[in-house]
Parts: sequence; structure tokens; C-alpha cells
Amino acid sequence: MAHKITEECLSCGACEAECPNQAIHEGPERYVIDPVKCTECVGAWVDPKCAQVCGVGAPKPDPEYRETSRDLVAKWRKLNPNKPPKGLILEADPSKPVIVIVADGGTSDPVGQKQMEDIDTLVRQKFPGYDVYWGMQAAYAIRGLQMRGQNFYFERGIPMWSAEELLARLAEEGITKVAMQLLMVHESSFSAAAINAPRHGMNVKVSAPSFLSTPENRVDLIKALEPKFGDGKETATVLIGHGVLKNFELNDVFLEMDKYLREHYKNVYCGTLHGPPGTEQFVPAVKKSGCKKVRFISLMISTSEHISVDAMGDGPESWKSMVGLPAEVVDDFATNPPILDFFIKSIRKLLDEFS
Repeated sequence: MAHKITEECLSCGACEAECPNQAIHEGPERYVIDPVKCTECVGAWVDPKCAQVCGVGAPKPDPEYRETSRDLVAKWRKLNPNKPPKGLILEADPSKPVIVIVADGGTSDPVGQKQMEDIDTLVRQKFPGYDVYWGMQAAYAIRGLQMRGQNFYFERGIPMWSAEELLARLAEEGITKVAMQLLMVHESSFSAAAINAPRHGMNVKVSAPSFLSTPENRVDLIKALEPKFGDGKETATVLIGHGVLKNFELNDVFLEMDKYLREHYKNVYCGTLHGPPGTEQFVPAVKKSGCKKVRFISLMISTSEHISVDAMGDGPESWKSMVGLPAEVVDDFATNPPILDFFIKSIRKLLDEFS
């Protein structure tokens, strides 16, 4: 429904400048919102901007003007014919599941955001006719982006919500089916929060395949990355896993991967940023290898400060500094065709469960 400004208004004018549709103007007693132009900021902001900037809570929903989100999107397009709408824009057949991709997200690195946007584009191309949205689980990183003035993800402007909040919003919009695909390399508190999020009466099917969950998956992942390994003579290779800050048993998969790599490849290892195996095992091994340089290969979905600072930074605690050799990095995990194909097949199988 449209908003209206109540008698609490102090006529400060803060809301007028923020309205994307120029729906607010000064009236004889207080500022007034034109309901014909008000879209509740659907198309421009996640929530009504007038209510956010008002210090006294004067803008409130007007029960005399009830409109669905689809009505509001149509109104936005009419008022702003040259501006694609941003936010939660549901346009697919409502009987179809909404595809929800869950990632840790929150990277401030432009390259990392572009990598995730490329995945978004691919999913929407592979599944035309479906609404596709993301649950970004790294709340601390999202807050950092918002403090820098970033309010949406990707050029198409999707909200930076967690999976929990996204599910709640979808339920409010009357969605009944959700296909939730976790876009994570291995399990963590992020994935657990999404899997255990309230369903609000919706039929939510979850696909949480991990590249590291079984020995077969780990071997498949290693084979997909193998063409990027160094030669083992001049160049040692270290795979970079994120790892977890607690529940270290979740890092057992990285220990097993490191063991497999040592047994089947020459001077190829696995380390983690958090938890075991950390750096304690690969650093001395690389130093003793006789190699003249090291190649780091990221096991993370998108580029972030973990690569540019933790691995390749010039500080004494960076992986490059600890190894003490010239270093290079391969940071294109999310663009590797077998890895992308893994997720696309998983989403397709998930959608098949609804039919």
C-alpha cells in the first residue's frame, strides 16, 4: 500500500528529497504523499525511504491504498520507463519456485562481486522464467558495504539480505515454493543458518552439496583444478581453503585433502585461513621442496581480501611472506567450468523435486 504522512510531521522536508518518484510535496499543514506516484520505494530502495529518514515516524502505510508488490513494480515501470527496478522484483509465474542462492557473500572486492554477478547471470540464463535471488550470509561484511553506501548487489540491484530475511520477505509476498541452493565449498555456520532458517509455511527444498563432503567429491574437485597446478619442480602449489573459526571438525575435509595431495602429487598442499591445517604444515614443506616459487589456488567462490591481503599481502603474516618465495595466485574458482556445471546440475535436480 502507498504511504501517507501523519500529523506527527514537523515539515522538515527530509522525505521530499529522498523520494525516487517525486511523490512528496509540501501541503498546507504538512508534507503530503501522492498515492498515485508512491511505490513504497519498490524499484528504488529495499524499504520506504521516507520512513527511514523521518525522525518522528510520520510516514506510515495508508490502508486506503492497498497494492501488491507486482502492482507496485508495474507502477514503478510506468513512472520510470528508463530505469530498471531494483529490490525484490518478483515477475515469474508465482506457481514456480523462487531460486535462492545462498553464499557467504559480502566481498568488497569489485572482481569478487563481478564473479558472483557472472554466476547470477549464468543461473538466470540456464533457468529462464524463474525468479532468482541471493541470501548473503556474512552479516559483518554486508554491514561494511552498507556503511560505504552500497545498498544492492549486482547491476540488477538485488537486496543484500541473509537467507533468513529473504525467506521471510518471500513469504510476505505470498511465495509458496523455494529452491535453495547453497553456493559454498564446504559446510560452516553460514550454511547451517540458512538450512535451519524458518520456512514461514513455504515448501523449501535445500540442496547443500559440498565439493569436499565425500572422498569422491574431493577427488573430482582436485581433478578440476589439476590443470592449474605448478610443475612441482620449479613451482610448488598450495590450495587456499577458508576454514572455520570454530567447530574445527568441519576442517577435517581440508586435512584429508592435504593428505591426498601429498600422496598423489609432487609439492602440492592444502592450507586454511582459519583452523587446521592452517599454515603450519605447508609452509615448512614448501621451504624444503627446492621450488623457486609458489602458486596459490583459491578454494573460495569469489575474490576477497583473503586473497589480496592474507595470501598475497606484503605483511609478515601473509602466506607469501611466510613461504619466502615469489608467489602468484589463481583466483578463478567460480569461473571453472566443471565447478559451475556442478551447481547448475544441482539446481536443476532441486527444481525437478517440485515437479
